Amino acid sequence: MARPSYNFLLGKKTAVAFRQITRSNSRRRSMLLCAGILVAIATQATAGGIGDLLTPDILNTSSRLAKQTEGLSDPAGRQCVAASGTLTLSASVDLALCRNPVTRSAWASAREAAAALGAAEGAWLPSVTANGAETRSSGKYLNTAANLTSSAETNRDAVVSLSWTLYDFGSRGSKISSAASFLDAATASLGNVVQQTVFAVVQAYYGVVAADASLAAAHKTETIHARSLEIARALQTGGVATLADVLQAQTAHEEAIYARIQAEQSTQLAHSALAVALGLSADQPLRLAADPVPSDVPGLSGHMADLMAEASRQRPDLKAALANRDKAVADVGLARAAGRPVISVGAGKSFVSNSAVAQQDYNTLSLNVAFPLFNGFSKSYGVRQAEAGLEASEAALEQARLAVSQSVWNAYYHMNAANSGLSTTAMLIKTAENNEEVALGRYKSGVGTILDVLTAESAAASARQLRINSELDWQVARAQLVLALGKLTGTDPLAKA
Repeated sequence: MARPSYNFLLGKKTAVAFRQITRSNSRRRSMLLCAGILVAIATQATAGGIGDLLTPDILNTSSRLAKQTEGLSDPAGRQCVAASGTLTLSASVDLALCRNPVTRSAWASAREAAAALGAAEGAWLPSVTANGAETRSSGKYLNTAANLTSSAETNRDAVVSLSWTLYDFGSRGSKISSAASFLDAATASLGNVVQQTVFAVVQAYYGVVAADASLAAAHKTETIHARSLEIARALQTGGVATLADVLQAQTAHEEAIYARIQAEQSTQLAHSALAVALGLSADQPLRLAADPVPSDVPGLSGHMADLMAEASRQRPDLKAALANRDKAVADVGLARAAGRPVISVGAGKSFVSNSAVAQQDYNTLSLNVAFPLFNGFSKSYGVRQAEAGLEASEAALEQARLAVSQSVWNAYYHMNAANSGLSTTAMLIKTAENNEEVALGRYKSGVGTILDVLTAESAAASARQLRINSELDWQVARAQLVLALGKLTGTDPLAKA
């Protein structure tokens, strides 16, 4: 008969040590069994690392996770250091996907789900255990022959046993299906977290761009009002303007100073929000290198029905809801299988050595059937609970479908309005600034009034801010549409939007 191989169960080095123990003389077997396995474990741990030894990925769940997250970058083991110099949007997104705690937590949950699938699939394999002990008895006691004795007695025993479930009427299959669907839901949820993180970075990044532009506009408005105040004072000195003109100009200037102070605060808040979104401390200084908004923006070309269909195929939150529904289906099967019998086979090798009796060395083989007769109705209520969970998951899936259609609709018309806003504000700001210069020139010439100047300056300041807001809105609307379609995994889809 061929020598059995222990390589699969114990690892190569552990198996070698085990075979050496079995070749030892019978008196020492039980003493050396546990010690030998521990020595082999220590040897293998020194060579390959105790983590790899005690938690091997025999069922290759890591490659399944990598396949289901293709196109995404796992931050585990990466050096997530912010690059020196200016930050582009692409670099900001890469840094956030590496450092952001929410993203890292989603990756950990996906790895946890992959490990849970491996644990479920392990139920197809047999369970093997080894036990060994040595007992020393002294004083007056009943020995193994039931005689009172005071002689010292040594008892050694070693047992290797195997248990293997042959058939359980679908319990293991349902558990594996549930775990596989749980992995699908976890990876889909990971994809959703990644896309939400990218969207948050886009919002925060262009929020900083807009805040910086608003601060620059506030400085410009303050400078313009200061110039108007100087002109009003000069005209008053020359007897052309009145004190009321000066006071009105001074009021407008002080309001511009206050607006600039508020803009400085908003800028600081925007910078801290971006730093936190990138997984950095709020006080981390950041310098951005943002691309300007293109002068010519293409209009929307996709049909609503096509966009809805594309989103239904690609949205990760919808995939997660579908996977949760599939998991609920498997859980119903698992709950029903819990009340069915289990057929298993057992085998064992036992060795007992005692100084008072002859040593024993024997094998056991058993066929076992376990049939649950009564369990306090817990199984029937477990089935009801699983069926109710299935109904809830089906309702959640339908709600996810409706939410997808709503988000695509909103994002489409948001993008359409943002495109129109860009073209409108481009004309508005030119008109308002021309009007501002004309009003000031008329006032200098003594034709216009200070009220005309202040009104024109206020309109120009408002136009500049509307332009800044429209550029921010366009950048966010672009990202929102790509997110609604389920494609916002990085900055590349934005370039094609």
